[in-house]
Amino acid sequence: MRFAVMSDTHYISRRMIADKTNKELMLQPAVTEAAVLQASNDCDVLLITGDLTDSGDSFSHEDFSAFLRKVKQGGTKIFVIFATHDFHHHKAYVRKYGEKTEYKCHPWDSPWFDADKAEWRNWVKDEFSSLPDEELVPQLVPALSPEEIWETYREFGPDEAYSVHESSFSYCLDLDEKTRCLMLNDIFRNEEALGDKSATYSPSCLRWIKQMYDEAKRDGKYIFICSHHPFVPAVPAYRIGAGKENRNMRSPVVGHMLADMGFDLAFTGHSHFCDVGFLRSESGNLLWDITTPSVRFYPPAYREIDLDGDNKSVTYNCKYIDAVKNTSIEEKTLFEHYHNVFYNNYYRSVTGSNATVKKLMDRLTMKDIYFLVKGKARLTAEEYSRIKDLKIFDLIIESAFNMLIGDGAYTPDTPEHRILMPICAMLDSIIDTQPFINVKDDYLGGYSVTEIIEPMLFNNSAPDREGTLDLTDIPPSRTDTPVYTSHAGNILMGVIYVLALVLSPLAPIAVAVALPVLTVKKKQNAKKHRGPFYRYS
Repeated sequence: MRFAVMSDTHYISRRMIADKTNKELMLQPAVTEAAVLQASNDCDVLLITGDLTDSGDSFSHEDFSAFLRKVKQGGTKIFVIFATHDFHHHKAYVRKYGEKTEYKCHPWDSPWFDADKAEWRNWVKDEFSSLPDEELVPQLVPALSPEEIWETYREFGPDEAYSVHESSFSYCLDLDEKTRCLMLNDIFRNEEALGDKSATYSPSCLRWIKQMYDEAKRDGKYIFICSHHPFVPAVPAYRIGAGKENRNMRSPVVGHMLADMGFDLAFTGHSHFCDVGFLRSESGNLLWDITTPSVRFYPPAYREIDLDGDNKSVTYNCKYIDAVKNTSIEEKTLFEHYHNVFYNNYYRSVTGSNATVKKLMDRLTMKDIYFLVKGKARLTAEEYSRIKDLKIFDLIIESAFNMLIGDGAYTPDTPEHRILMPICAMLDSIIDTQPFINVKDDYLGGYSVTEIIEPMLFNNSAPDREGTLDLTDIPPSRTDTPVYTSHAGNILMGVIYVLALVLSPLAPIAVAVALPVLTVKKKQNAKKHRGPFYRYS
């Protein structure tokens, strides 16, 4: 069975873009459309795993569904689910100069807002204080509720479904005579049971999921899952960066339950990462999770899948968006363009308007930190020459890119890895030794610096971008990872102790005790190393 999987299309209607001369804004819907067209040329079946639109406004849903309808008429089967970007803001939007400005309200309120209310007018005036009064009339666009989204996209899955679970907006369908797919919306939140706001499924939906698995086995069909939020947690850096509120977007309990039901393969999105991972339940059952990047951000890609359900094997690769019609970018490829956009945006967010920070980011290179780990990194002259002028900021950015595009180039045999890992060991030693604050739990999500940084450098499990999986087996680690240790924490605490001792009222006593001891020790060493006396003539 061959099909394409796409995620996080984040479509923005051109009707939401007031400034049609803004090339970057106009590129956004064009890229999403180009991705769907390219995927429809590659495969006859396209699965989209949520975040269809960027903000859930009715214009974007109407225009995207109309575009999908045209593609479907060309012969491509398209099946979709929706996710939080499609509905949960539930706000109205004002269109000014191409920006979607959100009027915050309580979720699940009415999607329409009264433009005559003083509160609305005052908010718009504050937000757009540079505009003349006659332009302060907002152009309201409603957001859609989940029920309205379900009806909007009913023709892209639910109408063709083998079975539908209406209350969760989920459905099950046959892709061919041997393959069945569960398209699961995970909009249910069970904070009381799970202890957080994880995306999950209601008890009723879980019973239906088990029923679908049992019926697929009865009918001799292989069945897999499409859902928005990954079942395998993303790398620690992402979980920390996502913030406490979004750190556990998926409780690990759910994946274990599905694995024990019998499912062994899922396709997900949400993180915008190109990632392949697995979990093993306490009963020993495996669930593989193939996560697809967003076509609207770096890297602009979708998955092409060849699935052999009979032999429990899946071959996958990443397909990047080649060209976008009627748009112009300075770079040769869209991949390169988004790479530069990501870099520039991150650079501005870090440096801001601070000239000192900007100067530091522009000047700090690998040779400035190499002295700290020279003995452990042991670079050859050629290796040092290659990386000595590499900016620290650029290395950080490229490490973040590694998470997005998958796999990563900084394996343990590279100079970058051999410099960064000993530095991480030094930081971990300091964090673990100092007694003042709990850095690991309070600021690092319970992870060590090494646990955060190393997965950003390279992938030591199944290949992320392309490969073939035996769904019944766990692949061995591809690279032996050296373990670096450090005594930096003990040294630092020793220095702090000595300073505290010297600066304390007991300093004279300490000196009175230390000087005789050091003197005796010095004499003993001198006597120990004194050689025989020779007379030279």
